[in-house]
Amino acid sequence: MKVSDFVKLVNDNEELRAKNIFKGINGVLVSYIGAADEWIVQFLDDYNYGAYAVARAKTADLKFSYEMCSEWVSEFKEQINGRDFYTHTELKPPKFKEYDSVIIINDKPEYEKHGVKKGMTGCIASAYAIRNEWNVLVSLEPGKDADINVHENDLQLVE
Repeated sequence: MKVSDFVKLVNDNEELRAKNIFKGINGVLVSYIGAADEWIVQFLDDYNYGAYAVARAKTADLKFSYEMCSEWVSEFKEQINGRDFYTHTELKPPKFKEYDSVIIINDKPEYEKHGVKKGMTGCIASAYAIRNEWNVLVSLEPGKDADINVHENDLQLVE
């Protein structure tokens, strides 16, 4: 295995579980720590595309998946050299799951242009968020729905 390879975590451990990183999660190798036979890994959030956590994992707990394509390697290296890359130390549990009923709690111009306003209810229409935005299906009137992306901070679970 080498830097920028995609891997899968094949064993759980207490330290990673405390960061919401569990067996089966995918990651990208950032750097190798030879003395400890460990890797610094960028673990990718399955429930929020674009989110990640940087943590250490033993080589024995990782399984090689595939090589990163050459077009992405320079972008990846630029990301890991970014100012806040190493501040992402744990994954947040997802706020919602697919088919959850939600209410819009904030008005925003990008929602209003689709006819969606504060107080309207909808349904989470995907199993994951993209950069903290969830795809929500909002019923505007019988037979007419809005299919929009809404930031998770603008949604509340209907219980």
